[in-house]
Amino acid sequence: MQNKIYRALTVLRHEGPGSFGRKVWAKITAYRSQMKPGSFVDEQEYQNWISVNEPDPDELNQQRREAATFSYRPLISVIVPVYNTPVSILQKTVQSVVDQTYDHWELCIADGGSTSPDLAVLLNRLSQDSRIRVQRLEKNLGISENTNTAIRLARGDFLAFLYHDDLLAPFALYEVVKMLNADPAVDLLYSDHDLISADGKQRQQPLFKPDWSPHIMLSSNYITHLTVVRRSLVDEVGGFDPEMDGAQDWDLFFKISERTQRIGHIPKILYHWRSGSDSTADNIWKKEYAPAAQLRAIKAHLERKGLTGVRAFFDPKSGFIRVGWDVPEPPKVSIIIPSKGANALLETCVKSIQARTEYPDYEIVIVNNGPQPPEDFEFYRQVTRNQRVRVVHFSGPFNYNSANNFGARAAQGELFLFLNNDTEVVEPDWLSEMVLFASLEDVGVVGARLLTDDNKIQHSGVIIGLTGFAGHIFAGMPENQWTIFGVTEWYRNFQAVTGACLMIRKGLFNRLGGFDENFTLCGSDVELCLRVRKAGYQVVVNPFAKLKHKEGATRGTDVPAQDYFLSYPHYLPSLQQGDPYFNPNLSYWHPNPRVSKPGEQRAHEFVVSFLEKLR
Repeated sequence: MQNKIYRALTVLRHEGPGSFGRKVWAKITAYRSQMKPGSFVDEQEYQNWISVNEPDPDELNQQRREAATFSYRPLISVIVPVYNTPVSILQKTVQSVVDQTYDHWELCIADGGSTSPDLAVLLNRLSQDSRIRVQRLEKNLGISENTNTAIRLARGDFLAFLYHDDLLAPFALYEVVKMLNADPAVDLLYSDHDLISADGKQRQQPLFKPDWSPHIMLSSNYITHLTVVRRSLVDEVGGFDPEMDGAQDWDLFFKISERTQRIGHIPKILYHWRSGSDSTADNIWKKEYAPAAQLRAIKAHLERKGLTGVRAFFDPKSGFIRVGWDVPEPPKVSIIIPSKGANALLETCVKSIQARTEYPDYEIVIVNNGPQPPEDFEFYRQVTRNQRVRVVHFSGPFNYNSANNFGARAAQGELFLFLNNDTEVVEPDWLSEMVLFASLEDVGVVGARLLTDDNKIQHSGVIIGLTGFAGHIFAGMPENQWTIFGVTEWYRNFQAVTGACLMIRKGLFNRLGGFDENFTLCGSDVELCLRVRKAGYQVVVNPFAKLKHKEGATRGTDVPAQDYFLSYPHYLPSLQQGDPYFNPNLSYWHPNPRVSKPGEQRAHEFVVSFLEKLR
């Protein structure tokens, strides 16, 4: 990898930034076209990752010594509800707590009236340990009330939730308290996790998560395990709600997130979720009541946020969760499309909007950018007979951002949708789906799912640093895929989306000064999104708002070199620290999520170092 980077530097030195930019983009485009879809990580690849990235016995002993020196050593109460758990399994669960390299913990077990004599013997023996507190109930009260009973036993400031058949990594609580020492104000912490086979012999199917992403929670309780929550907040929201059994933790995390945004992510595998015949670890439908509870939890959360007409359902096409709500007085949307004349791509784009858009209140503002005036084109004369369509003429030299800003000044809508002319509407609810999220007060930019002609994903969010500079996650993959970075159909937060289909409120766009016209073609969309985030708003991709996109069909793949260099200062913080909506355990060299290898990480660091010098 480093040899390739040195060759790239040679091109930059001898052929100039223009040739360098073109060749970099050509390599990225060629690489994306070769990507093959995949689901979970290869078994051997994951075992190799474990051996490289997780602490060995010597490092675990070092953690024990360091843990004793932490200036802040909170008591962590590990909460375990039990019901007829096989004795051998519960012994392993308890042992995973005993083996922790952080020693200031207690284990709180509530048994929901189990009928196993052997289990009773084990619980009595465990209760002889002063660190383990056990309460046996006369009958099974359900997962929520059993857990609430265990919580009432707890004396710690923080609660760590552990199911009776799962395992903690030996360094789990050490990493939790390490983060609390770095930021004692954190109220909720979560980690990455993987699954462990029913016999406990095989670790598999890791889930490497992004930092706190509130809109993913509308698709999945992605934080799941390991989760550690400040006790006072759990008490404040009333603990677990028995009415939400099957999604009781999802409901609790929603309520916690409604009260605090001090949520930390530990990008390490700290929890091993057992996959068994009755476990929902790999299939929520194993418990018939769970899917309905999940929808109730999502619906209740959205209603507490003040939304009306809330809907949560499993999409009949994909099988994944979708949400909706009423948008009071749906705003007028101005669809702003720059185009060099009335070419065939533009005709396809505009006709698809007109034929397939169910949203009632929109206008199309075509920005004719080129030497020929609009009256020279028959299509413009035809299309403007429809009162929804206007053509404005931008006579300056080509600049994608100047043309968009010019169109915005002519637009009349409350929402701006910047759209490339090489797009085509796929689903009739595409615009309604984008407006849905743009109606949320905390959302500043909404992006869509863009597809290639063969229905592969072309865009579903931008990760800064991906493929070396900035790339589209899941590019080249089919839809409806499970990956080690979660599901392609999750609503997701990102730092940026592509300007090929970008929605933003008119007031926010104007307040931020629009697109930066120092850029010519590329990078300005990411830069605008970063300004939106600095202003305190979220950037969201709705995968159910779908269009096709013939990337580069209008202007080709020749990216102006100055756009690369203008982007550097804006991208560098994420290149240096990692994109918060990605995961440092994943490779930055593959749009299709896969675990990072040591050589890839070194190559990424080399690129960052090089870019810092360019700055």
